[in-house]
Amino acid sequence: MKNNPKQLLAFLQSKGGCVWEADVDMLQLNFISDRGMHILGYSQEKWKDIPGFWESRLHPDDFAVVLQYRDLNKNPERIHSFEYRMISVSGDIKWIKDSVALIHKDGVQPILCGVMTETTDFRRLIAMEKLEKKVCRLDINNSLSELLLSYLAGLEELFPQMQCSILKVKNGHLYGGIAPSLPPAYMTAIENLQIGKNVGSCGTAAALKRQVIVTDITTDAKWEGYRTLALTYGLKACWSNPVISTEGEVMATLAMYYREPKTPTEDELQVLERVTALLQIVLENRQKTEIISETNLLMLQSQDLAHFGNWNWDIAHNIVTWSPALYKIYGLDSSEFKATFEGYLELLHPDDRTRVREIVQLVLSTGKDTEFEERIVRPNGEVRYLRSWAKIKSDQNGKVLAMIGACLDNTEKVRSIMSIEQQNQQFRDIAWLQSHIIRAPLARIMGLIDLIKNTPAEELSQSELLDYLSASANELDEQIRIISQKTELKDRGDS
Repeated sequence: MKNNPKQLLAFLQSKGGCVWEADVDMLQLNFISDRGMHILGYSQEKWKDIPGFWESRLHPDDFAVVLQYRDLNKNPERIHSFEYRMISVSGDIKWIKDSVALIHKDGVQPILCGVMTETTDFRRLIAMEKLEKKVCRLDINNSLSELLLSYLAGLEELFPQMQCSILKVKNGHLYGGIAPSLPPAYMTAIENLQIGKNVGSCGTAAALKRQVIVTDITTDAKWEGYRTLALTYGLKACWSNPVISTEGEVMATLAMYYREPKTPTEDELQVLERVTALLQIVLENRQKTEIISETNLLMLQSQDLAHFGNWNWDIAHNIVTWSPALYKIYGLDSSEFKATFEGYLELLHPDDRTRVREIVQLVLSTGKDTEFEERIVRPNGEVRYLRSWAKIKSDQNGKVLAMIGACLDNTEKVRSIMSIEQQNQQFRDIAWLQSHIIRAPLARIMGLIDLIKNTPAEELSQSELLDYLSASANELDEQIRIISQKTELKDRGDS
């Protein structure tokens, strides 16, 4: 390489990109091809006539590369490759890959010769993939606002001239604006704005359900009613995409603002579409997660109110999962009781264990759903009456995987039925007393009266008859008292 500078230069030019020559300190460029203007937007004269111009356009975080260039004379026999960022004339960040060699010419100072190739699109693609993975990994415990704010801040870091915002859409209004760098006063001013044609970029995009590109806010009719507001905060361009759910509803709008009039490039339009697609996934997933959470909460509350619990038995691993309501039915603490099939059997009333075990075995052997009644004994000794259901879950080959089921605490209903039955029995007892026990002394009294009426006075033994009447009357009084006591017990609900 040292002895063939022409060959080296020809090699560098063959790689395309921007070919350049400079002194070993990279302070003065002697030559740069017209591709330099294509990359950064500066003329060849700017590059060559301003000392230290290359260094002045480096990204602040990449200044360390300067020392690496100046150390090339330590290893002049090879081509070196560097990658760094530069700031374009418009303020955009450009990624550069630079292949550089130190060339020695006879009798003159060595020079640096290289070819710069822009790799911005490739590096942004990698950076966006990392950002998207970061967003997707954010825990569900992170609020949606935190997630979206993190995503937009990452986008603005990749596109420093851009300021992003997301506005949710509900009942035809924009609300809940999220923006890392837009003025808070501006976001407050557009809060609860009604969507419609010519309501800025976002209001129009939401109303029309299509992309709206406003390259110059000062002249576009869509911003006529909001132009002063936008210009007050230095906003000159706004591109907006509606975020539409799979059901066709507009969930939000994504906006990209600029402080100068700007027309999007094809690459920027692709970024806009890509970001919108990810936002659709994020917003829909969060909506579904919230719906599932709310549904689960309502289900748990309903189970609690209805004294209805469900369970799942992983038969292979003998792992039983109970709903919170089921623990309440059994009077158990979920942190203290580990549910298993054997543990469940132990909680059954002793007189029901064999029958219930046989029912479960029958379900396992036949695969048929079943419904049965059972009694459980709580830790405090209280007996509860349950109505239970069981169903088998099998794989495609018919192998039993699990049994699922539910239990309804039927105790109050059963007790009510038992109470009614007891009351009915009391009525039957009272009726029997009235129809049998009372009739005997009453019949004797009636017979004695009939005997008195039909027997001559001289033949009657008054003392004996009075004894008979007194005994029968006392017996009748006792039976009436017994009936009265039973009636009082029934009215009090006692057995």
